[in-house]
Parts: sequence; C-alpha cells; structure tokens
Amino acid sequence: MSEDQRIEDDDVYVDERTHWPQIIGSIVVAVAIVAIAIAITTAKFGTTSSAEIESREEQLEQQEEMMEERSEAAEEQREEAAE
Repeated sequence: MSEDQRIEDDDVYVDERTHWPQIIGSIVVAVAIVAIAIAITTAKFGTTSSAEIESREEQLEQQEEMMEERSEAAEEQREEAAE
C-alpha cells in the first residue's frame, strides 16, 4: 500500500467518524423540537376535560335561551302596550 493510498484511507475514516457527532446532534435537536411542540400544545389547550367543555356549552345554550325568552317577553309587552 502506497503512502498516498494510506492517507486517502485515513481521510475517509476521519470523515466517516466525524459524521456521528453531527448525526447524534441532529437527533437530539429533533427530539428537543418535538418535546417543545408537545409542551406548547399542552400548555395552550390545557387539560380541559370533556365534561368541562360540555358544561361550558350547556351554560352558553342556557344563556342563549334566556336571552330569547327575554326578547319574546319584551315583544309581547310591546304588543300588549300597543293595543
């Protein structure tokens, strides 16, 4: 094996060996990005249970019904007053 051949083999070995830290670093960064995305999503939406969501929806429906009833009652009073 010539000296030039040995130098080229060493360069290839060094190049292949230096890729591992980069690959490991890339994997660590990818895992960190996923963890941050999960943390942000969880914090933004919280741990609201389906029961709490249903309760809020029912409250909104009840408020809408009350507003409609008040509106109808007010309209009836105006009609009675006009007669």
